[in-house]
Amino acid sequence: MNHEILTNELDDNTKALIEKMKQEIKAKDEEIKNLKNEMEFLKSIIQNKNRKIFGTSSEQVDANQLSLFNEAEKYSDSKAEEPTLEEITYKRAKRNNNTGKKDNLANLERVIIEHKLEDEDLKCKECGEELIEIGVKSRKEIIKYVPAKLIVEEHIIYSYACKACEKETRESNIVSSEAPKTVFYNSMASHELVAHTLVLKYQHAVPLYRQETYFDMMGATLSRQTLSNWTIAAAKVLEPIYNHMKKELLSRNYIHADETTLTVINDNGTESKSKKYMWLYMNNTNSNPVILYDYQNTRSSSCPKNFLGDFKGFLQTDGYSGYNSVVNATRVYCLAHIRRYFYNIIAELDEEALKNSRAIIGFNFCEQIYKLEKEIRETYSSYEDYYEIRYKIRAEKLAPLLNDFIDFVEKEIQVALPKSPLGKALDYAKKHLPGLKNVLLDGSLEIDNNAAERAIKPFVIGRKNFLFANTAKGATASSIIYSIIETAKANNLVVEKYLIYLFDNLSKIDIQDSDSLGNLMPWSHKIPEDMKIKDKT
Repeated sequence: MNHEILTNELDDNTKALIEKMKQEIKAKDEEIKNLKNEMEFLKSIIQNKNRKIFGTSSEQVDANQLSLFNEAEKYSDSKAEEPTLEEITYKRAKRNNNTGKKDNLANLERVIIEHKLEDEDLKCKECGEELIEIGVKSRKEIIKYVPAKLIVEEHIIYSYACKACEKETRESNIVSSEAPKTVFYNSMASHELVAHTLVLKYQHAVPLYRQETYFDMMGATLSRQTLSNWTIAAAKVLEPIYNHMKKELLSRNYIHADETTLTVINDNGTESKSKKYMWLYMNNTNSNPVILYDYQNTRSSSCPKNFLGDFKGFLQTDGYSGYNSVVNATRVYCLAHIRRYFYNIIAELDEEALKNSRAIIGFNFCEQIYKLEKEIRETYSSYEDYYEIRYKIRAEKLAPLLNDFIDFVEKEIQVALPKSPLGKALDYAKKHLPGLKNVLLDGSLEIDNNAAERAIKPFVIGRKNFLFANTAKGATASSIIYSIIETAKANNLVVEKYLIYLFDNLSKIDIQDSDSLGNLMPWSHKIPEDMKIKDKT
């Protein structure tokens, strides 16, 4: 009896010990699992940081790896020949068979130089008789560079008096010739020189300290301070054009928006500790594009609210909640930002890891959407009713695809670790996919906000060259000038000629007259033809 009791007690103790050990092992397994997840999370952060610092900024993927659709064609071909000319009834550049951007000289001034024999060279070496021209042996084209130069125009204004009136009435009746009008008043800067300086800085990202040496090589000493003053003055002159463009933008039904940071120097010469922002607003580039920059010292939601006011159309942005302050607008989110979250997860995975990745499913949803959009664009974009066609096809094909994507996100987010890369990607997609579905409301809406990201890149490149414009005053001037230049480019104008045209005409019109300003807009039919970039095809 005692032996049975002891055995039962030992069995109970053993069972308790085994159960305790199981619990401890389970806890250790859970701890190991959490540590592994944390390690993978930290590894992904390091990989993303390294890719941003050292890797390419492209988010293209290996088409063979994902088996969705081919990558973009490669444009370079070292074996491609330069274009030659063939003579038909007029001269035109032969198109190379290789894909990519073609050399085109059609818009250049052409000087014909004929090489003919003269005097003694025109006599036959054998019999001495004069040679007769029988035709053209060949033609050779050379692109010649004519160096720029600076000249000083000294305008001498003469006064005239009527001596007859002076003799009779003792009043001279003095008349003077008129000096040329410029918008820069007493400055020695011509419209042409200021326009050239602005194009160098804002279109070609040549900072003012480099322009100093550039002009010095032409024989003119123009200090950075002088160039800075001209730039600030030009922005002030162009402000009415900017304001009229803004009025036009706000009258549209569809606006893209984005923002980026910049460094600004305080009045005391020290770098500001708080981030400053350049905001971008633009319309669809297919019709009279307007691209505007707006400098602000904050990323507050008040910035888009103040700029866009009671705008009631579609507003397409990334996921930043500050744009919600534009309460009357219909928000449209960006597929590219959703895709980027999934891309950052799979970018460093090998082929085996991709097979087990749940992120690849989310990424492939994005790729399928882009594939559909590409097919619609390539098939129907030349049609007059393209937007209506796209609206109908999206309702049929895109809507169910987006619904499937949302269903996938809803299921996966239940089991994903919230702070893991996948958890964050799913959380972002869950918040913004419903807003992305608003593209189904209008065929003119784009699936992403890439147009705004492309438009803000010139500023991102140029901000390294601001120098003087790192002041708040300079940053505001830069926002105005960038706006004029980028809008002119988007409307296929020769920027430098257009700036000169603006300066010439702003000195003659009433800037309070809306119609007069409207005639100066880059899309106006009043713009001279020689300022428009010819179709290179």
